[in-house]
Amino acid sequence: MRRTERLGVRRLTAAVGTALVLVSGGAGCATVPTSGSPRVAQEDHGKDTLSQPYVRLIATPPKKGAPPEDIVRGFQAAMAAFDDPGLTIAREYLTPGAVKRWNPWRQTRIYEGKIESDHTLDLQKAMRTTVTLKGTAVATIDPEGRSTPAAGTIGEPFTLVKQDGEWRIDVLSDGRLLSYDDLQRAYRRVDLYYPPATGEVGLVADRVWVPIEPSRGVPETLVRRLLAGPTSSIRNAVSSAFPPGTELNRITVEGDTVVLDFSSELESVPADRLDALKAQLVWTLGELVTGRTVEIRVNGESGRRFRPADYARYDPNVLTGSLQAYYMQGGRLLQFKEKGDGTPVPGAAGEQTGKFSQPAVSNPNAFPAQVAALLNGDGVYVAPMTPGSQWQRWIAGGDMSPPSWDRYGAVWSAERVNPHESQVWTAENGRAHRVDVDDELSYGRILELRVSRDGARVAAIVDDGLGTSVKIGTIVRNGQQTRIESVRTLIEPRDARKIKDIAWQDAADLLVLSEGSSGQELATWSVMEGVVPNDGPIKLDSKIKSIAAVPDHVLAAADEGQVLTYSVDKHAWTPRADKGATDPVYPLG
Repeated sequence: MRRTERLGVRRLTAAVGTALVLVSGGAGCATVPTSGSPRVAQEDHGKDTLSQPYVRLIATPPKKGAPPEDIVRGFQAAMAAFDDPGLTIAREYLTPGAVKRWNPWRQTRIYEGKIESDHTLDLQKAMRTTVTLKGTAVATIDPEGRSTPAAGTIGEPFTLVKQDGEWRIDVLSDGRLLSYDDLQRAYRRVDLYYPPATGEVGLVADRVWVPIEPSRGVPETLVRRLLAGPTSSIRNAVSSAFPPGTELNRITVEGDTVVLDFSSELESVPADRLDALKAQLVWTLGELVTGRTVEIRVNGESGRRFRPADYARYDPNVLTGSLQAYYMQGGRLLQFKEKGDGTPVPGAAGEQTGKFSQPAVSNPNAFPAQVAALLNGDGVYVAPMTPGSQWQRWIAGGDMSPPSWDRYGAVWSAERVNPHESQVWTAENGRAHRVDVDDELSYGRILELRVSRDGARVAAIVDDGLGTSVKIGTIVRNGQQTRIESVRTLIEPRDARKIKDIAWQDAADLLVLSEGSSGQELATWSVMEGVVPNDGPIKLDSKIKSIAAVPDHVLAAADEGQVLTYSVDKHAWTPRADKGATDPVYPLG
């Protein structure tokens, strides 16, 4: 597995017990346990998730007479010490001129490698030398906390000069340069949650990496980052229930109650936004407040108490009820049962009234649920799941991609205009609207367009003539006007591998089916990080035609007229339906 694929997977085991000081990497830092908590850690079940220890680094100044290699090594260690947020100790390794020029906040680069220097140099006589850090690039983290995978080798030079008999770094690149182990020790990958800009009930996920300041700990770091606002990639699609200028005073635990004390700005929250504010807090804090009561205070005055479980309806994956799944058989859409054959859905989709294909099912919490499909080759049709319903054309077009529902009751599809251009359409209650899209998405043929479960993003398979790629964009809604912006490529086209199908597994992760010379494989991609955050792709023995997914569940249509289900625990596929079964479908995704 590539190093870039490990971001967010390999977890640092927390140091527990006596505060034993360990010198790390020679000069530059020491590690001790401190109060805090990883977001998820299997070994921590049953413990107080707000006070578990984790490892921190304490920066130490340069030692007298330290050689150039130790100066660079100590500087690297000091950059990873978040007890020193202003990097005061790290700057002691620099010349006064370098201190003025160096901008550590521009970006953070993650690497794996080692430091090398010119061992033939006579350090007693030399006044200038270069120490080089050589290794492999892993990722970059921008000032907002967004991680982007990186590749290739690193040859990072540090020019040192001798001042008053001591070696100091005089020339270096902007930004921070952290080892992969430093990242795992000092950062946490977290999901922040914001309400959609439309004001609808629900939350949108925004994944970032945050450095944990030991004096604050994990819960306080998360809430402060939430108050700082969403990243630029999703900013136009979301809002925040917190008034501008709101600050967190402190977080305390009183019995089984987590108390969050905010500044007076919180008093101006409108009553109709208070539930959204509570949902932002409990979903961002996640397991840190599971099973507890949460209380919001303003400048220490007692306030509102609530239970996190009361905000399940804000689930960004829109899966608050029983899990439902469907499949096609004999020209009809059937709903899976626990055992035996499926049951035809009520209405036109469950009858053999027309030759439809590529079905999609709407939000399961809406009534009635609706089925969208391609019908008779002339557009996207919709039929409610109610007895006696009929197909109604919502989007006209002769070359449309399979439909996809968003959580708000709108159906989406892309139309091929010519071999080099596609248009995106959305329709609600039978009224279709053209969607403005960035040029990067409009060029080429959109083979599939899937809306994420939280309704904030689209994923598209695009064929531009050079191969198939997967692109991700942000949906911005403004009244009747809808736009897809901030489009970026998640998977580059490769001649030897073709993207066959995609399905949203949850609000942040996309399941991708691809086929190459070595066969088919399934991989889950973190769309906000651009990496495969698990143990790598799943190799497939059966020939798979299509996939459907929700968190912890995957369905696939095999060439043998079977629908298979994948066991995450057993890493195996088992038949779920046969006799010509095809097109498995979960609502949304």
